[in-house]
Amino acid sequence: MRVPESWLREFIDLDWDIEEIAERLTFSGTSVEDILKPFNVSGKIVTARVVETFQHPKSDKLLVCRVDAGEKLYTVVTADRTVKEEDYVILALEGATLNNGVKIAPREFSGIVSEGMLCSLEELGLEEKSDRVYRFPEPVTPGVNVIEEFGLDERVLDLEITPNRPDCLSILGVARELSALSRRPLKKPSPRVSFVDEDVPFDVIVEDVEGCPRYTARIMKGVTVKDSPLWLKARLVASGMRSLNNVVDATNYVMLELGHPVHAFDLARLGNARIVVKTASGGERVLLLDEKEYEMKGGEVLITDGENILALGGIMGGMESGVSENTRDLVLEVAYFDPVRIRKTSKSLGISSESSYRFERGVDPNDADLVSLKLAEMIQKLAGGVVLRKFWDVYPKKIEPKRVFLRKERVKKILGIEVEEPDRILERLEFQVKSVENGYEVVVPTFRPDVEREIDLIEEIGRINGYEKIEPRIISLPAVNIGWNRKQILRKEISHFMKGMGFDEIVSFSFVNSEKVKKWPVVRKEPIFLTNPISSDMDVMRYTLFHSMIQVLSENFKRQNRNLKLFEIGKIYYRENGEYREVETLSAVACGLENPDDYTDKRKVSFYTMKGVLDELFQRYGVRAEYREAELTGFFPTRTARIFSEGKELGFLGMVDPKLLDEYDVKEETYFFEIDLESLAELVSERPVYKPTPKFPAVRRDVSFLLPRGFKSLEILDLFRKMGESLVEEVGVFDVYEGKGVPEGMVSVTFYVIFRHPERTLTDEEVNQIFERMVQRVEEKFGVKRRF
Repeated sequence: MRVPESWLREFIDLDWDIEEIAERLTFSGTSVEDILKPFNVSGKIVTARVVETFQHPKSDKLLVCRVDAGEKLYTVVTADRTVKEEDYVILALEGATLNNGVKIAPREFSGIVSEGMLCSLEELGLEEKSDRVYRFPEPVTPGVNVIEEFGLDERVLDLEITPNRPDCLSILGVARELSALSRRPLKKPSPRVSFVDEDVPFDVIVEDVEGCPRYTARIMKGVTVKDSPLWLKARLVASGMRSLNNVVDATNYVMLELGHPVHAFDLARLGNARIVVKTASGGERVLLLDEKEYEMKGGEVLITDGENILALGGIMGGMESGVSENTRDLVLEVAYFDPVRIRKTSKSLGISSESSYRFERGVDPNDADLVSLKLAEMIQKLAGGVVLRKFWDVYPKKIEPKRVFLRKERVKKILGIEVEEPDRILERLEFQVKSVENGYEVVVPTFRPDVEREIDLIEEIGRINGYEKIEPRIISLPAVNIGWNRKQILRKEISHFMKGMGFDEIVSFSFVNSEKVKKWPVVRKEPIFLTNPISSDMDVMRYTLFHSMIQVLSENFKRQNRNLKLFEIGKIYYRENGEYREVETLSAVACGLENPDDYTDKRKVSFYTMKGVLDELFQRYGVRAEYREAELTGFFPTRTARIFSEGKELGFLGMVDPKLLDEYDVKEETYFFEIDLESLAELVSERPVYKPTPKFPAVRRDVSFLLPRGFKSLEILDLFRKMGESLVEEVGVFDVYEGKGVPEGMVSVTFYVIFRHPERTLTDEEVNQIFERMVQRVEEKFGVKRRF
């Protein structure tokens, strides 16, 4: 945001120069990126009166003027043949430099020497393109220094306003900060308007109260739309905006000064003499002031006259209802729109405006009266007309200011110093403070949506008091624990384990895109939306690391890094039974070759690659895991499993759905797993269980069954373990075969069982008897046949 110095000083008297202002603001948290000079003009540029004009004797394209600059008459040659006697113009004399870099010096035009130059607004930096010499609409005194008089020597603070500080998106807001820092009074605007009592057929109806909690309107009649005065053009350009006409410029001026976007409609173009605020159902089309036609997606806030769309609420006005040079009567809109709705609309339609930029971050819903009066006053001064006394204000449910209790001792404990009169600091920021026993009852103004808790108030006190006043000191705390705790050790060990398994560790943002989450929810958890996100595509807290990690995978894939194994140990956030949950997880994603450094190894990452990593992890910590097939949105149904241990779900593992990968431009099979570390920590054995080296040999038996495709081999393995009791040391799948000799729809699966007795050598006869009973039981229970 650009803040002209002269405009800022209208609200507060300071003896600081602009460099000190920039330094104080920066140290208080409002970063000043640069101090600019928007107008590159210098030298003698003055007002002048054209006394005489005549055709150049040797060129029919040039006009010779005699110009009175107060102290003397000058001869000037110009190509603008519309200049006439008694025009009041701007004259650049010898030594002056114009905005385009041209330096003025006497110049001969076919025998006539031009002693200066008549300037257009383009040459002064006030317009992008001008086709004529600028003429003052009213007589001015010749010889007045234009640079000083109209602020072309203006210095401007270029501020970087963080998304949580919408109150600083205005001249008044920045002045309020300086008032608190300097302890100088803030000069708040007190608009003065001449009203008339006149009744007109007009009404305001708000149907979409959620999208537009407050809508106010005021009517002005008999205005004259014309070019804005030079001082207003200069101030708007210095602030980064262009001038259109006096009415539109007034709306922009008020928005910049007070931080609340406003709009002016041509009353004659409201066919039904009313304003109806409604929700777009989708499919409506409207031509906006950027001369582009947009189709509504549904859910946008529309300003209508009941039938025709007048504007896209909080974002931009429509061409059909806009102010033109023929406009005589106005409807002045000052409204408050829901920030989330404005942000979604801006994003979905690809429209960004000064208005949407402010409404997205949150404007003050309770300053509509002041803003409306200031706008009426401004237009009355610039365009004339009368203001109707009646004020339409639809505000069904007032947005009340938040109340926060601030403990005195808490301020000192957090900041580490004794702050003198912390209540006075808050009052200078326009908080209402009442001193009570042990603290303060603070009413937070509605223009500060970022202040919600006690710690926020302490931050305000700290930054205004000055963080530089806090003396650094070495913190000395008693050691409660010796070294790292159990949870920290486990996290470190798992991190080292994953690196040892060939995975690279990443750290990703905790915020993700709600649209992606909505389309690919993965797991069923209630998300936590941010009220003031740093970006429109980072508006919800992640409740799984999947969306963060797949984005990192995609960015690597686009840069030709296609053999990837990534992991992250990070927290997820969600709501459960009305409570907020914060859980630490281990997540990993992999694609490409399993061993890219070995050119003889052509294997690619598979489900069993990731399962092998998890099996090794579980084995290290004495956790017995069970994999159960599952269907998760965003994952391939037959290659996805939930992971359980002792009846408790630990996480999930699966192949990412190729349709999802297409959205991220990933063209390789990709696998992902996520483990709840807090649940895992509860199952981890404190010490590894010692197993002595077996003294007696093991006996192995294999068997192949013909199983229908989709059969769960886990059921057979569980049966083998149960029937073998203590003699069964290990069971597993040895081979899977499909092909010649195997009926269609069937699969040959070979299982192995390892038997061992802890105190003696088993005989083949007793092993065969036990194993044969196992096989027969499998055939009976599951209705399958032994292949061999």
